[in-house]
Amino acid sequence: MSGSPCAGQSGSPLGELERKLGCSWKNIENARQRTRIALQQLSKIIEGKPGPDTSVIVHGSLARHECTQGSDLDWTLLVDSQADAEDQRTFLAIRTALGSDSVFKDLDLNKPGPEGTFGALEFSQPIVHFIGGEEDSNSNTTRRVLLLLEAEPIGVRRAAFDRVRKGVLKRYIDEDRRLLQRGYERKGVRWVPLFLLNDFARYWRTIAVDFAYKQFDRGNEGYALRNFKLGVSRKLLFASGLLACFWCDPRISKNEKQEPSKLSLIDCLDRFLSLTPLERIALFFTKHLNTSESEFLRETARELFCSYDAFLGLLNDSDKRQHLKGLRQEEEETDEVFKEAWKTRRFFRRAIQDMFLGEVSPLRDLSIERGVF
Repeated sequence: MSGSPCAGQSGSPLGELERKLGCSWKNIENARQRTRIALQQLSKIIEGKPGPDTSVIVHGSLARHECTQGSDLDWTLLVDSQADAEDQRTFLAIRTALGSDSVFKDLDLNKPGPEGTFGALEFSQPIVHFIGGEEDSNSNTTRRVLLLLEAEPIGVRRAAFDRVRKGVLKRYIDEDRRLLQRGYERKGVRWVPLFLLNDFARYWRTIAVDFAYKQFDRGNEGYALRNFKLGVSRKLLFASGLLACFWCDPRISKNEKQEPSKLSLIDCLDRFLSLTPLERIALFFTKHLNTSESEFLRETARELFCSYDAFLGLLNDSDKRQHLKGLRQEEEETDEVFKEAWKTRRFFRRAIQDMFLGEVSPLRDLSIERGVF
């Protein structure tokens, strides 16, 4: 993602939005500062280990620059080269370095989840070439979509990451046959990349389905905490991906110099996706606060970012986080911490809905026409 956001909120879309709204989101800022320290330490730990055609990538809250107490260290080693036995040795060296108990203790991070998606070796060919079809497994879809929406290379070796991400974007754009063509019924050009949008939507629905699967598979262990994250950070991820597709439209990005070419769309997406999810949302609001819908958007932005700030504050409270993690489903209705979390989730959902579907939202027509039907 972007190289600068972890330096604090100054100079980022988040900082600009804070100034325009007169707000202060301390939990967001603290999480970003915590992330900056963690990424610096992790980069030192892997120094000298990745090869020239590899990149070590972190995902999850580290990639979103939202690191809190007990965040997971979700990472992968991306290889973009011909098959080489040396890649396995590189992976084992990095896994040993990042798997040390001292790393998790010093940075207050948890090990990757048990599904095996992270802490793993991944190759560029399936990510780029298996989009849809029988060979596009849940794991492959997850790795590809997260490479676009929630990925941060650490260390100095980022060339493989940059190549593969642009390669994936090129696949989506090149194979969207009617992209940038005039519609049958209207004179306007279709800017929104539907191939990409549909894959983001598929991933979001996969997350929702897998939530129910994990609930069954794990016997409701950690249900309340996963529920909270699904309705806030996971929803933010999808919303920022949907916004990325709409951002290709100059009416949304306010980029009147945008050229109607596939190369320009790839570049537009690459730059926009280099921001964190929160920054993407913040950039949209800052671009539209001086329009006729500005008062509606101001209130929506306040509710969205204040609720997300509360979300990170709750996750960074180790007692409340552990409480939610151990809460049984039958205890929800009477539990005060769960009520607090549910209220935060409800406010965030309402703000996201208003952002995309509010009566005067500039995203409303695109959301209905492209995102729903």
